[in-house]
Amino acid sequence: MNILFTSVGRRSYLLKYFKDSLGERGEIFAANSSEISPAFCIADHTVVTPIIYSDEYIPFLLRYCEENQIKAIISLFDVDLPILAKNKSKFEDIGVTVIVSDLDIINICNDKLSTYKFLLKNKFKTPLTYICVEDAVEAVNQGIIQFPLMIKPRWGMGSISVYEADDKEELKVFYNKVKREIKKTYLKYESDLDTCYSVIIQQKLEGKEYGLDVINDLKGNYQNTICKLKYAMRSGETDCAITVENNTLRKLGKKLANSLHHIGNLDCDVFMVGNDPYVLEMNARFGGGYPFSHMAGVNLPSAIIGWILGEKTDESYLKERINIMSHKDISLVRLRVEPKVNIIPEIDEKNIYQAISMLENELNPSLRKQGIQIEEYAKKLSALGKSWIVLDEEKNICGIISAYLNDKTKRKAYVSFIAIKAQYRGMHLAQKLLKIVENESRTKGIETIELEVWKNNINAINFYKAQGFNILRELNNKSFLMGKQLLKDS
Repeated sequence: MNILFTSVGRRSYLLKYFKDSLGERGEIFAANSSEISPAFCIADHTVVTPIIYSDEYIPFLLRYCEENQIKAIISLFDVDLPILAKNKSKFEDIGVTVIVSDLDIINICNDKLSTYKFLLKNKFKTPLTYICVEDAVEAVNQGIIQFPLMIKPRWGMGSISVYEADDKEELKVFYNKVKREIKKTYLKYESDLDTCYSVIIQQKLEGKEYGLDVINDLKGNYQNTICKLKYAMRSGETDCAITVENNTLRKLGKKLANSLHHIGNLDCDVFMVGNDPYVLEMNARFGGGYPFSHMAGVNLPSAIIGWILGEKTDESYLKERINIMSHKDISLVRLRVEPKVNIIPEIDEKNIYQAISMLENELNPSLRKQGIQIEEYAKKLSALGKSWIVLDEEKNICGIISAYLNDKTKRKAYVSFIAIKAQYRGMHLAQKLLKIVENESRTKGIETIELEVWKNNINAINFYKAQGFNILRELNNKSFLMGKQLLKDS
């Protein structure tokens, strides 16, 4: 079963949770509108999509799902949810389950004014909320609320453009500031639904802050509520929390689930003001607080996979251990950024000479230091070998590979020259060039590829080993011969 995650961004941990739960039963596919996505490092397959609000976004995903036998889609971004919710039936028609609540539920959660109205209608306590400055000021004058007040985007997330006003003057300044800032971020898309009223003003709550994971199955049936006391926040997400037993919050979670009928996880922010819980926000997706539930033994990914497959899920998947404290750490991942280049085949002697002349200094030692005449070398490669040159967007030479593919008796190919310009290293160009030579070799019935590497070039030796090459023998006291057997069915 293959699962596609959209708008993955930095949610590497969620992809890993699902990957661990899926095991050998399928693969993880990750999609984002930018290739600079850390979560791409975890996925088995990745793809860069059109932006969410593009007319091509849904058709692109539909084609991708059909081509890759995707069984389910899970989005990790609020802006993505209404688009997928609107098009659920299109995916169902091709056998894909979109793990997203219905559109009316998504709209309640994404729109903080709708959240406020829903909570009041269903008799939940929530901070008083106003849509314009005049109403908030009037409430202050009447003693209904008092400063400080919170100003935030009506369709907002991640603490983007959230300010605290201590008086009426700051309230007006911050209100207008948030309006301006919305237009400069991706929040502008949903805010376009009501540009005149795209900012809300909320009563500031004082009390302990909790995060809830309110879990329903894929039919909207309540399963459990996991309660976490927050110790630290960063950029609108929980940084440190501990799982707690709190019957008041459990009852609150169950009431929310039965009132909303969401699908999967509902991420909630709740303040305990005295003995009363106040619901601040709801997110109908995996939130930044889910890892704390997972660390405490909850395994919602395994439950979701079981629900999709129609299996009976283990009740322990949704049961947490109490008093488990966790803290998010900061780590770096190396991104696989694909350079914008063109690989040109069938180049002539002049281009080979030009490329080798420019790139031979990338070798250690260079061809000239090895006593090789570059002009004669280029002639030989042009006459007997085959070369591929790499050009950047401005058609500057940034790489080349040359190989002899003419040994029909021994069915061997020999990579004679490969070099990548220094600033383009680490972008997997050499790997791509070797793969091209491998594919070309197979078409000619070649079974082995060989190349020479200097003994003191440890980085090159390790690189070739990672591509499947092994050291065959010493050629002399300075170099090894390395080789790779090509599989006929590769």
